[in-house]
Amino acid sequence: MKARGSSLRRRMLVALLACFVPMVAVISLLFVRSFLTQRQASVEALRYGAEDIRVALDRFADGVYSVSDAFSTDERLLEILDRDYSADPIGKQYAITYTNNALFESYSRLVRQERIGAIYMPARREVLDFRDPNQVTTLLVKRFEALDVANPDKLGRFFFYPLQKNFLSTETYGEPRRDRVVLGSRRVYSALKSGYPYVHIFAIEEQDIYDLYQYQARRMGAAVYVLTEEGELISSTDEAAVAAGQAPAALLENAAALDAGTDIVTLNGERYNAAAAVCHSTDWKVLVLVPNRELMASALSLYVQILGVVLFCLAVFALLIWHFYRRFMDPLARLEQAMRQADAGDLKAYVKPQGPAEVVRMMEGYNAMLDSLRTGIEQQMAMQRRRQDLEMQVLMSQINPHFLYNTLESIVWKAGEAGRPDIGKLASSLGKLYRLSISGGLFVPLEQELEHVQMYMNIQRSRYGNKVDYEVRLHGVDPDQVEVLKLILQPIVENSLLYGMEGLDHTLRIRVAAWRRGEKLLLTVTDNGVGMDRAALARLRDQIVHGRKPRAEANYRSTGIGLHNIGARLRLYAGSSSCIRVQSKPQFGTRVTLELPWRAIGTES
Repeated sequence: MKARGSSLRRRMLVALLACFVPMVAVISLLFVRSFLTQRQASVEALRYGAEDIRVALDRFADGVYSVSDAFSTDERLLEILDRDYSADPIGKQYAITYTNNALFESYSRLVRQERIGAIYMPARREVLDFRDPNQVTTLLVKRFEALDVANPDKLGRFFFYPLQKNFLSTETYGEPRRDRVVLGSRRVYSALKSGYPYVHIFAIEEQDIYDLYQYQARRMGAAVYVLTEEGELISSTDEAAVAAGQAPAALLENAAALDAGTDIVTLNGERYNAAAAVCHSTDWKVLVLVPNRELMASALSLYVQILGVVLFCLAVFALLIWHFYRRFMDPLARLEQAMRQADAGDLKAYVKPQGPAEVVRMMEGYNAMLDSLRTGIEQQMAMQRRRQDLEMQVLMSQINPHFLYNTLESIVWKAGEAGRPDIGKLASSLGKLYRLSISGGLFVPLEQELEHVQMYMNIQRSRYGNKVDYEVRLHGVDPDQVEVLKLILQPIVENSLLYGMEGLDHTLRIRVAAWRRGEKLLLTVTDNGVGMDRAALARLRDQIVHGRKPRAEANYRSTGIGLHNIGARLRLYAGSSSCIRVQSKPQFGTRVTLELPWRAIGTES
């Protein structure tokens, strides 16, 4: 075994080298090729990155459109806009506050879009500034007129203005991205006024636009500039450009030559891979720039890292192979030998657990498997012996009824001669009872089993008279077409008579019922006798499983061996511990349920 393990170890090491050496060569060739194609790949990545940012900006602009559309026909807002606030500044402030809280706030929470910053009404030269209600209206009107927001040519669509200070609010944050905003204006149509009486003004903080693409820019390690058609700055990753409100002049020179595509540009003596995309909703141009040296440096660094990892893995695998054969092969050899002994029939071929934890668990599992096999075989043999003993008891119990049946026939004949037909009927019923008990094998038709119970009840009626009532209910079961184990109903009916009538002040009704549930036959014996409390019922269930109670406990009511015998035979036949169930309640009665496999007449045992 040692020689075989050493040979296998050498073969594994040679195979390991044969795998790793070509792998290193292939990796080197692939990286040489990747250097040649790196620029093309990086350009494609930049192009897709610029397109992703363009999509995000278009989605944002569409959201601004949706806010404007939502409030262009809002009756509550239109009613506020149509009021005259020239003599009521307090009312104007209240209207602005109400609009912010009741209209804009609820809508903003719902759709998470930009709010309207102000609404300008050119015909009345009135402004509702929702950013700062205390602003002087005349100053705001001048600002809007300077931007030409009321131009008749600007109807229906948005017009965005480049980055500038937010004159809609006197509050400042000391942060360029929050203090500078992109203004957007839109003259909206009113069906009631048949014109464009209102101008929606949006003051979008540069920070909100920057948040749309900052993750993408960081992921690519790129500088991003968003410009208008005229080259004016909208947003950028360059905070200095945002603070100045304009893009670098060198960038603007190259941006004019870049449309929606990719190219290499030079800024301040450094080469950049650049990509551009034009927004559909706003005509903004998105410029994405990555230094060329960073792209090549990342590829070279990746090659060195991968090559180092490959060499490290080669050394680690070589050590693992040596360690594996030193610690694992001997214990596995012993386990293999023990398994061969067990396969030859030696179920005591245990192996002493030793070695690494994994091998120890494997050996313990093997030993546990041997224990399970031995226990299963012993239990199967014990079950077989028990089945044979029960079959022998059944055969021996058939001897005495033959003699009794012949004797009872003589009693019937003598009772007829003596003029006592009642005794004759009793003897005849008893004779049929014994005849049915000795006829057939282990299985009899359900009809015969029910007839056996009927004969028994005929005998008992002669004793109890009208104090006992008996009936049979068959729910969709033909008793001539299904077989059951012999003598499984009469002992249960007998128990109902013996123990259900003690102290009973009404007629004892015993009902036998049968029905089919899938591939199961269910039989129940129900009585309305005195029933049992929980303690007595628990003792009875224990008797069914374990047999007759000890004699020291003879002070409580017992069912003898009847139910235990039935339960034992059902378990041998059905292979289930739940094939007999007993339910009882004091003063209400008892129900015994038997569950057997469905066995049609003629089925082989």
